[in-house]
Amino acid sequence: MHSVPFNQAAFEDGIRLAMAVGLPPIEAERPVFVFTNSTVNTAPADAEHVPFDPAATPAVTPGRRVAGIYCAIEYQDAAGQLVNLGVITPSQIVVTLLDDEYRQVEGFDYVEIAGDRYFYRRTEPTIGLADSQIWRIHCRAEDDK
Repeated sequence: MHSVPFNQAAFEDGIRLAMAVGLPPIEAERPVFVFTNSTVNTAPADAEHVPFDPAATPAVTPGRRVAGIYCAIEYQDAAGQLVNLGVITPSQIVVTLLDDEYRQVEGFDYVEIAGDRYFYRRTEPTIGLADSQIWRIHCRAEDDK
């Protein structure tokens, strides 16, 4: 038995192609990963992050939107069962990403898809596929409490 050379780049390109095929053809319906503004106190603050000095102003990091990421989206109902988008309003999504794409969106606050918002809930431990890392991120619908 002999080993066959493995082409990591071609392997990941094939996964990205499959993800691209599954994305909606209309640009406005594709996922956008949103990072909201964040504030950090530069002065000492209390337990509720209110600065002791009323003249202190927190540093604000502006939010950003990241679009054009290759990913797979699974729509689920409240019980975690897969649903077809449009049949029922999904209450959860699972976003699957390769390592390079994950690094571009790591720490996002929510995913916006066709005007619907899905807030970050948790990230599963990575799955190794050859030398690739696969990330699965669970998000809940904005109106799913």
